[in-house]
Amino acid sequence: MRELLLIENVLSPCGWIKSVLAEHGCKVTRVLHVKQAERALSQTRFDMILLAGEGTLPCVTDVKRLRQSTSLPVVVMLPQTNSDDESHLYYVGVDGLVSASMPRNELWEVAKTAYDNAIPEPVVRQGLARHT
Repeated sequence: MRELLLIENVLSPCGWIKSVLAEHGCKVTRVLHVKQAERALSQTRFDMILLAGEGTLPCVTDVKRLRQSTSLPVVVMLPQTNSDDESHLYYVGVDGLVSASMPRNELWEVAKTAYDNAIPEPVVRQGLARHT
């Protein structure tokens, strides 16, 4: 089962995101902002991060911050996307970008592709590092 961390930096709730991912066998932990995400990342092993945001610039800032502590795949969801959004977000290390207006099944396809293409993050257990 994939463990996903969902950061909901949006004014309107994204409960449907959790439902779509759960339908595909994912366990989703929801947090409200990057500080909570950093805390969750230090306490639990996740396989991927999904960041739902209101705009490109706040997401760029959040992704830069996340990239300082993790190499997990990051998928960003924005209300709408354009080519400028894509170039800014991919430049800072986003692995997938979806628009809230896309059909819901496309969210899973983008998330699965980002996960499948990710380089495994090292896991530290009892002082020994290994790749999963």
